[in-house]
Amino acid sequence: MPPTPTFPAFSVNPRRQDYDDSNPQQNLKPFNPRQSDSRSSDTQPNSGPSDSKPSNARPSNPQRGRGGSDRDRHNRLHHSNFFAALSSLAENDRITGLFMMACALAGLILANLPETGPGLNALAAWIPLDLPGGLSLSLKDWIQDGLLTIFFLTMGLDLRQEAATGTLRDHRQVLLPMLAALGGVAVPILIYCLFNLGSPAGLRGWAVPTATDVAFSLAALQLLLPKAGPALQAFLMTLAIFDDLIGVLLIALGYSSAVQPCWLLVCLVGLVVWALLIRAASRSARLWRPLVPLCLLGALAGGLLAWYSLFKAGIHPVLAGVAMGLLTPVARSKAAEAEATEAEESSANTAPDITEPSEHRPTETEPSETEPTETNPPGTSQANTEPAGFEPTVIEPSRNPTSSPAERLDHFLTPLSALVVLPFFAFFSLSIPLNQLGTGLLTDRVFWGATLGLALGKPLGILTMVILAGHLGLRRPAGSTTGNMIGLCQLCGIGFTMSFLIANLAFAGSPHLETALLGVLAGSILSVLVVAVGTIPGRLRSARHT
Repeated sequence: MPPTPTFPAFSVNPRRQDYDDSNPQQNLKPFNPRQSDSRSSDTQPNSGPSDSKPSNARPSNPQRGRGGSDRDRHNRLHHSNFFAALSSLAENDRITGLFMMACALAGLILANLPETGPGLNALAAWIPLDLPGGLSLSLKDWIQDGLLTIFFLTMGLDLRQEAATGTLRDHRQVLLPMLAALGGVAVPILIYCLFNLGSPAGLRGWAVPTATDVAFSLAALQLLLPKAGPALQAFLMTLAIFDDLIGVLLIALGYSSAVQPCWLLVCLVGLVVWALLIRAASRSARLWRPLVPLCLLGALAGGLLAWYSLFKAGIHPVLAGVAMGLLTPVARSKAAEAEATEAEESSANTAPDITEPSEHRPTETEPSETEPTETNPPGTSQANTEPAGFEPTVIEPSRNPTSSPAERLDHFLTPLSALVVLPFFAFFSLSIPLNQLGTGLLTDRVFWGATLGLALGKPLGILTMVILAGHLGLRRPAGSTTGNMIGLCQLCGIGFTMSFLIANLAFAGSPHLETALLGVLAGSILSVLVVAVGTIPGRLRSARHT
């Protein structure tokens, strides 16, 4: 029978039991981390059963295991839970799409109220930073040219991952969406040009109705066509990826002019620095961790240099984000592979990183207290070596050894892009005073070209290519019906983000800008209404059967 430890003759909180090294077989109870600072005695770690002398002195910095104090670990856990919830919210296409639409409508309403309209216009024209080198941009320009680069960086990361490990890796799966995307670009351009043949100024917006907003389209697909299976959703995702890629090429070729080509060499240097240091950061994470922040800061400097070089060269600087995303490594290095193997082997004794998506979390179950592990010799339980609640796990939200650098960067930037950048961009893009347009909007060629190009040209072009591809032997998505395919093609007429950007580039400083933006909004809403009205008979039949 082990000796009974001696406790001091002062009152002890009955809700807490302190750990005593002198009795390794005692039955430990988990303590409350909130009460860790009120501990009144600590034993010496090397004291034996006979020389253990409790002290009433309060330690200056009590430590609870290798992970630091319980209060610090509790704070890290709280912050990690918050970031995980924010990431989960940002990855919900339905919520982010509706939030962006709400911000766009809020900007349109506030811009036309007499109380808020002048102030909102003054805010959009405000110059927050008077920087040298031609960077004295207004707040609206900083959002369009600066913050929107984060969205294009996430787009490049998605393209890189899809090409390496996703649907773009199999050419048999991407051929039909690629052909559909080409048809969904060609027919809207044709319709827009037919409306604006007699207006050279209006023809500059020929690429406005060519884009599909993937977040809005997926949200509308889930709301209006709930019976659409995962094959249709994957088809829409792949089509939208090609659509975004075509939009990037249209911006680079049609709305950029290399006024100073020497800056393109400087941009190339910045992109090389970004690619090398991003790879160095992933490799040095295991060799010498203090190098990681230095490599990341250097990569950020290279990305900013590439952005500024495109800005000075006359090319829209958001394209630097796409290039940076495509140059980010998607495969894990050997050090990361070894670290991932180590993490999997020790997952029985450590808690999973709760900041990462569920598909990256370890799925192995933890061993029981009576089961021997590497850190506990046979016959000795884990509770005999460390008290309950003293987990040696250090929660690191920004590190996941089982994912590639592209996945970690995308996981970090997605909340910022979906919940901050795109809502701000939609809000300021649609801050349009309608009183200046009057009744001339209904006869404006740019308005009708953008509206019908999206609501009519997009679904017509995609559906035509799908039918032609079927005659060539390409199969439609599994489980798709004629009605679902028509509805999906119609929802591709929702074109917010990229269409707004192309309109701002095509008609900067022109009176056609407001009509083009309103045409994009009208065409997107009309596409949703067509599908909503078309699904009413099916919903009524389903209600009668139930």
